Parts: sequence; structure tokens; C-alpha cells
Amino acid sequence: MLKLGLVARIIMIVAVALFVIQLAAFAAAQLKPDTSFNPEISPAMQVKSAIRLLDAIPPEAQPLAVRALNANGLALRLIDTPQAEQTDGASNLTLTDKLAREFATIALGNRYFNMRSLSEKPQGWFSVGASDRIMEVSIGVAGGKVAVFNLPDTPTVRLHGVPVGLIAGVLGMLVAVIAIAAVARETRPLTRLSRTVNSIGNGLQPVRIPERGACELRLLIKAINAMQLRIAALVNNRTLILGAISHDLRTYLTRFRLRVEMMPDTPHRDRAIADVEAMQRLIEDALGFARSTVVLDGKNIADLDAAICSHIAERQDGSDLVAFSALGQPLAVTVPQTALVRVLDNLIDNALRYGGCAEIETGLRDGQAAIIVGDRGPGIPTERRKEVLEPFVRLEESRNRDLGGSGLGLAIVRQILDAHGGALCLEDREGGGLNAVVLLPLAVSQRKAA
Repeated sequence: MLKLGLVARIIMIVAVALFVIQLAAFAAAQLKPDTSFNPEISPAMQVKSAIRLLDAIPPEAQPLAVRALNANGLALRLIDTPQAEQTDGASNLTLTDKLAREFATIALGNRYFNMRSLSEKPQGWFSVGASDRIMEVSIGVAGGKVAVFNLPDTPTVRLHGVPVGLIAGVLGMLVAVIAIAAVARETRPLTRLSRTVNSIGNGLQPVRIPERGACELRLLIKAINAMQLRIAALVNNRTLILGAISHDLRTYLTRFRLRVEMMPDTPHRDRAIADVEAMQRLIEDALGFARSTVVLDGKNIADLDAAICSHIAERQDGSDLVAFSALGQPLAVTVPQTALVRVLDNLIDNALRYGGCAEIETGLRDGQAAIIVGDRGPGIPTERRKEVLEPFVRLEESRNRDLGGSGLGLAIVRQILDAHGGALCLEDREGGGLNAVVLLPLAVSQRKAA
């Protein structure tokens, strides 16, 4: 039950409720005591009373008595002589019918008696008291006439020939289906809300959720939309503050470096200049990490191979340091050029720092575009691959940032890819080293073509 969704739970509840209702109705019908025999209204007493009335009046008044009895709900007619099929039908009587005939003979005397079952089909759109069959009872009366009674057996209420109980059951199931459809329609905004909330936080950009559904759900969606705006404002303010601090620090570091370079050429001067350069790199990395949490606007890349070739040419690392193997077909991805440049720069720099060279290739993997940046460095232990994606985490434990960097490169890559629906995977490279696999979503037109 805990694994079922809201709609499934409601469906189960409705189904169980319908089953319990049907079970209760069946139990009530079985446990209900039989109706006590009322001789005043029983069909046998009505027949007996009618026979005695017809016997007591003159033959010429019998038709008037029949009309009066029919007006009171008794189906009766008079015939002159018994019909042939009535006599033939007596031979087909069951044991119960024969016993009923014998009891009627004892009660009404030694006179003509016949009883048979007639099939009956209700007529009209609405029939009350219609029966599955009619018991035709023929009894001789005074004057040589035969009174024929049509007594209903198993009376039911029908609508256009269909039992009302069946119609009620069908209507109940129809109402249940309509109720389930209505509940599913009402819970659809909740399902959409859960999917949207699950995607919030990748790029920390507001994702507008339509305010639909019940009033409580509308209030919840409205609160989530407002919360997204506040989070985005906080992130943007943080980025602006870091940018301002970085700008001011760069200004003072530039002045400080100029003053250091004016000092006499000593080992202390060279160390001071190296420290200034390290501080500048650290500031640039911190500012780059802050900017990576914001989704960059721009036109998506239409040809991934061409974009990578163009960026490698701009870096001017040399073919012996950075090698690229293109897929050979244009891949359109939903990531702008600026974001791709940041991702490639960080991954190539890591490959050059730890492996001495970078080998890049593109391809398709699991319906997404894949960029594989490989190196022949020491690699990353499997148990620490998730850890190195966090900010300021370095495998190089020394305080020398020229060896271990600032610990922000892979964190920046992950932030950018999360913001654009991509992913970063770290894998062992065959023959030694590490493969950094970048997965990017294909454009809609590219997915249709694939």
C-alpha cells in the first residue's frame, strides 16, 4: 500500500467500497426473514375468494364481477370451455405443481382445475411487477364457465425489459469510473507539481508552475513559485557580491604585484609574485564556481564537433597535448557555447595537469550526446569519485595549488551540466587513466532524427 500512488489508492478504496456494498446487500438478502404469510393478500386466497364470489352470483352477473376483480389488480378472464393446450399442459407439471393442484382440488371441491407456466416478457419502457413467468390457473365455476387467473411468479421491476437491479449495478460501476476519472483529473496537477519540483535546483532558475487544481493545490503551487523567485534572488545576490569582491581584490593584487616587481631581484621577490598569481587564480576559480550556478543564456549548439574544434584551436595547446576524434556527423545539443567552453576548459586543464595530455572524442550514449575527455594520469579511486565533485575537494592533500588546483574544476563542470540537463561521469580508462564523460541532451529535432 505504501508503494501505491494517490490515484491507485483511490481506485483501490472505491473498489473495496463497491465490494463491501455488494457483500452487505447479499448478506442482508440472505439473512432477511421470509415475509410472513398473510392469508388476506396471498394469491391463493385471492383466487379462492374470487371463485367463491363467482359461484355465489348468477351467470349473467359474472362478467361484471370479473371486471370488478380486475380493477382491483387481479388478472382474470372467463372462458366457456377449457382450451386443448391447457389439458396438454397439465401433463408437464412438476411435482410441486401437482401438489398445488391436489391442494386446490381439496379446498375448492371436485371441479375442473389446471395450472401451467407461461413465459412472460415485460413490455414498454418501464414495467413494475413484471415477472419472468406467469402461472396460469384455470378453475371451473358455476354456470359451466372456466375462470382463468394469470398469477405473476418472481415479480421484478424492469426498465425497458432489463431488471432494475442490473441497471443499478451498471450505473454504480459507471459512477465509480466517472469518480475515478474525476479524481485522476484533480490529482494530475499534483503529479505535474512533483515532477517539476524534482527538477528545481539544477540551475537554480525559477521554473514557472501553472496554478491549476484545487484551491489548496493552487496555494501550494503559488508558494513554491514564490520560493523559487526568492532562491534565485539570493543566488544572484551572492554572485554579484563575489564578483564585486573579486573585482576589488584584483585591483589591489595588481597594485601589489607592480610594487613587488619594483623590488630588487631576490628569491623573496619571486616567491611573492608566485603567491600573488596563486591568489589571482583562486579568486578566478571562486568567481567561476559562483557563476556556474546561474544558467547562461545563449543559442544552443547546432554542431557539437565544430564547436569543440573551434575551442581547441583557440586554446592553442598543440596537437601533441590535445587530440580530438570527431564523430563525423553534426550533433545538436541544448547547451550554449559559453557553457560548453567552461566545461571543456576545466576538463582539459585537469587532463593536462594530471596526465600530461588530453584525448577528446564525441559520440552517442543512451540517447544523449557524449564528450569523452581522457587522460593517462593516476586516475581517481572509485570510492572518491563522488566526493571530488564537491567544491574545494582535492585529491592532492598538499597546500600547493599548482599540484592539486583549487578543488573547484569538477564542481564547476557538474554545476553547469546540472543547469542544462546534462551529467558528468568519471570512469576508468582502458589501459590506465581516467575518462571524464560529459552527457548532453540532444535537441528536439536531433532526437526525432535519431
